[in-house]
Amino acid sequence: MRRLVRERKARQAAEAALEEKARELFEANKEVRQLFTGSLGLLTDVLAMARPELFQKAAKIQRWAGRIAPHLGIAHTWELKFAAMLYPLGMLSLPDEVAEKKMSGMLLSADEQRMVLESTRAAHTRLMQIPRLEAVGRAILYCNKGYDGSGYPIDDVKGEAIPHAARVLKVLIDLADESTGVDRTRDFHKMAKNSHLYDKQILKVAYEHLRRAVGQPEVEGDVLTLPPGALQPGDVVHRDIVDQDNRLMLAAGAVCSEIVIQRLRTLKQKGRVDDEIQVVRK
Repeated sequence: MRRLVRERKARQAAEAALEEKARELFEANKEVRQLFTGSLGLLTDVLAMARPELFQKAAKIQRWAGRIAPHLGIAHTWELKFAAMLYPLGMLSLPDEVAEKKMSGMLLSADEQRMVLESTRAAHTRLMQIPRLEAVGRAILYCNKGYDGSGYPIDDVKGEAIPHAARVLKVLIDLADESTGVDRTRDFHKMAKNSHLYDKQILKVAYEHLRRAVGQPEVEGDVLTLPPGALQPGDVVHRDIVDQDNRLMLAAGAVCSEIVIQRLRTLKQKGRVDDEIQVVRK
């Protein structure tokens, strides 16, 4: 009997120690995730301020990704969201004139188009060096790959072998290209004609949840005109913010964070941006 009591107490003590260790590991993992997320958030903030024309579309694509991810059964949405925000990373290495032509929708030469496509490999190489970002890097590498195997990179990967996040990005990036500009609709007509380039299930979900008519606002919410000091994290820039020389400081669609708001306050104090900014607040 005493032996059974001792064994029961030992088992209870072991279970209590295991439970305590599990709590410690959970909290440690939570802190790592928070640090990881915060660091990447800071990176995207800096990139958005440094090259806003590159990250305007990325901010839109990230919002779309968050909207359709639950309907695609994606378990790790953070990977898709980070890939959506960081896919232009490699384009920072492009010559300014090539990046500007790409962002403005101008026709690229064959060499320029090749440079843009190959920029995804530069982003992939950088991200593969960061622990836990391997899947993000692979999604970015294949985000221009057609479901039929066409596109970049030139290899034998096609169909279901393409990373799922990359297939989602392919749909959203092409949709963003088609819907850029004032009063452009998201009617999917051109993409439907080239459906062989897309995962049809992803294309269907995007059509169901992202279709927009002429005049419908890009971001739902209240449009407010506020001084930078009254902005809040999460506000979405409604109109491009330009300085006194008409240089783009922050593009429409950018999501305000603490560092972005502080930057805008500083620019206002220096008289480089307007006293009031239009944002959408959900």
